[in-house]
Amino acid sequence: MAFGLFKKKETADTIFMGGRIYTQDSDMPWAEAVACKDGRIIAVGDFEMLRDFEGKDTEYVDLEGGVMLPGYIDTCGHPVLNAFSASCLYLKPGNLENALAQIADHAAKVGESRIIFAYGYDENILNDMEPERTRECLDNICVDKPIIILSMSGLHCWFNNYALDMVKNAAEEDEIETITLQYLLSVLEPFDFDTIPERVPDEMQKYAERGFTSIFDCGAPEFFASVYQNMMVELFHENMIKERLYGSLLISRDVNPSMAIRKLAQYNTNCVELEGLINFDTLKLVINRTDDRNSLSTAILNDICMEAGDKGFHVHIDAVGKDAVFEAIEALESVRAAGYRKNSFTIAHDEIFNPEELADTSFRQDIKESPGTIDKMTTDWLCIKNAKNVEEAIDMLTIDAAIQLGINNSFGSIEKGKHADFVIFNENPLDADDLSAFKALRSAMTVIEGQVVYG
Repeated sequence: MAFGLFKKKETADTIFMGGRIYTQDSDMPWAEAVACKDGRIIAVGDFEMLRDFEGKDTEYVDLEGGVMLPGYIDTCGHPVLNAFSASCLYLKPGNLENALAQIADHAAKVGESRIIFAYGYDENILNDMEPERTRECLDNICVDKPIIILSMSGLHCWFNNYALDMVKNAAEEDEIETITLQYLLSVLEPFDFDTIPERVPDEMQKYAERGFTSIFDCGAPEFFASVYQNMMVELFHENMIKERLYGSLLISRDVNPSMAIRKLAQYNTNCVELEGLINFDTLKLVINRTDDRNSLSTAILNDICMEAGDKGFHVHIDAVGKDAVFEAIEALESVRAAGYRKNSFTIAHDEIFNPEELADTSFRQDIKESPGTIDKMTTDWLCIKNAKNVEEAIDMLTIDAAIQLGINNSFGSIEKGKHADFVIFNENPLDADDLSAFKALRSAMTVIEGQVVYG
């Protein structure tokens, strides 16, 4: 049998056949062929039945006995930060002395670089220090080239006197009266734009090799995210996109909720004409209740979640500590109670709960659960960290992932009307002996919008 056989005049651009198709559709778990038109699935079923969709321009793609699955979706990715890892030192958590030691070691290793750039310091380590003293700390490392360190929140930076003089001189020439963080970064240009445009396609290739067709970015400072989005737009126009990007706006300390949501709306608007390949529709929040560091206050957390609900944005919260998890649950349940039903809500954490602790909440039901993503940008397959077996891992990578991101009406299974995003393996992933063997499989072909982008 096949679905979608009533429109006899409709013809397919492409028909995939010659293998086994694991659809993730409970009404028809396995199929022989898939017909696609304009990037969408128009029919799934037996090959002979789908030949009714053949037209004079229809292309057949032979799977050569392979197994097709819905394209994998990484819900715990860090494509943005990964893209800049060769051009930026990512600081490990620590105090002022520890941060300075890391910066000094990095400066020694990149002696020929025109600038020393790092990201990730906790603003608390500079508390009670005069600006002159903070600059002196970095001058002790280097005085003849700029040093600029972006804070974990992405809202503040730390620099030496050489960098300050560069920015002051530029501001005088440009007749700028108020120096903003954005202006400072635009003057110093901390990234090597000769190498990054090459690194992004390389990172996309690595994802495609493993069968990923969609990646959710779990948070990067606005500066990184905006540069990455611009590069992705360029790759889109060059027809070089290999995965869909679902970007997010990172907020890890108190900000004006309305301004933050307007900023996310701007990023979202920039993606309108990018055919769903580049998306920014998620508010990424980080709350930490395990120490005294600056973090989102309860009041701002509640207000910004409500604003996101009102504007239709999804919310992904990294919660550190059990108190933070319960606070996140309460904030998101309040948004639901206010009548906002279409948003997707996720809480990422590494806590262990007894079922009784969550009995009176909608957590793990309406509010989805994910492994914590803070400081885990290099962790492969983090999204299936809690999978008990291969079948559960495939669910987490396909239909469950689509539900978590709020895109399950268009992705996550191979059904009529959904986007034609597939991965094909020579071996059947369901036959993998264990999760290690499953992760080792490499795609024979990866498809986005019915077009082969890898293999």
